[in-house]
Amino acid sequence: MSDQGERTTSASRAGFAARLGGFLGIPMLSALAPFATLPIISRIAGEAGWGAVSTAQAIGTLGSVVALFGWGIYGPPAVAQCPHPAQQQRLYRDSLVVRCLALVVVIPLALAATWWVVDPAWRVDSLLIAATFAATAIQPTWYCIGLGQPGLMARYDVIPRFVAIVAAIPLLLLTGQVWPYPVLVLSTMIVATLLFSRRVLRDFDRRSAPIGSLPARFRESVAAAGVDTASNAYGVVPVPVATASLSHAAGSAFASADRLFRVGITVVVGALGNAFQAWVLDLGATDHRRRQWIAIAAHAVVGVVGMAVLAVTGPWITGLVFGDDVAAHVVPSLWYGVAFLAMSLSTPLIRNLLIPAGQGRLVFGSTLASSLVGLALMAFGAVRGDAALIAAGLGVSQVLLALLLVRPALARMPKPSSAANVPNTAGDERADGLSGPGSA
Repeated sequence: MSDQGERTTSASRAGFAARLGGFLGIPMLSALAPFATLPIISRIAGEAGWGAVSTAQAIGTLGSVVALFGWGIYGPPAVAQCPHPAQQQRLYRDSLVVRCLALVVVIPLALAATWWVVDPAWRVDSLLIAATFAATAIQPTWYCIGLGQPGLMARYDVIPRFVAIVAAIPLLLLTGQVWPYPVLVLSTMIVATLLFSRRVLRDFDRRSAPIGSLPARFRESVAAAGVDTASNAYGVVPVPVATASLSHAAGSAFASADRLFRVGITVVVGALGNAFQAWVLDLGATDHRRRQWIAIAAHAVVGVVGMAVLAVTGPWITGLVFGDDVAAHVVPSLWYGVAFLAMSLSTPLIRNLLIPAGQGRLVFGSTLASSLVGLALMAFGAVRGDAALIAAGLGVSQVLLALLLVRPALARMPKPSSAANVPNTAGDERADGLSGPGSA
């Protein structure tokens, strides 16, 4: 290898290391911040309130996934493979309009579902939490991932939320109420998103991208929206099901296991996937096959470690953080560990191989099939009042999804030493800038 080639390789490795450190370290800061508030909230709420608060978060999270309308999956590779900044701006503008329109419908539905499910004594706090988590759909995280700029994500997403969470601590302690937490987080999130949108769209030429073209963008992202909604719908169902069918004590213990699982998925699996996605799909790379296998191997290692942590130490960690009275039980923790491993393994297959190759419908069909199996198990567990069976529904469905996707994903692995085998989700550089996996 020539000196120039070695320097290029070293620079590439250094750039990826910086991106990986940014996408792992920055979300970790955001995910660790709630651990300063969650012990306070769990103790303020007690057994009955903790289940209600966790249910509201689950419903709000599902609402966020629906309102995001697939941009968490569709957006990053589309941005990463857009050759022109103007096309990137248009993607962001279109997504912002789509997500805001979706939130107009989603937030009232999330509030209605929360009102119906939770204990009336915790209704106000639960409604605020559901609205806050649903509104996270407006955050620009996916766009920063596509650009490969964790610093932007820190400035306009992670750090503002971190500050809001820390600022809520004295208010929680002084008032003995939960509401300051969602109110501060929601307010900060809205302001940060407005500032980010102003930065991105400051010099955007609206005449070149008429609003009338938005229906085409809806059609392009609908497959990814289906995948995202289906995969996350049954992912957030366990806590509301457990809250509705189990005792307050059992439902709160179940919610603690779920909360630890969500933190792991967000901090480790999600951040790792974010870091690898732009690197794996880099149009200028010449070693795409090698990058795909590195991403898969990294997710496999993380999945095994995460499964061990959840299954072995989950009850102890949740007892220490949330309180012994709401500590997770052993068998549900084991099933959450299985789900963590399977979700970690399927993440690079979906993000880096199938969705960029325009296989959104295949992923959606597999997700729907596996979710039906999982929901059937959860329903059976609810009828029996069995927390272990409800958690098994999540674990079995995630394992089935990974098994259904592995063969078609590996069939789309780039050929050895082929730079031309990376699917271009940015399309063919049409003048209108409309492109993406849904158009394949």
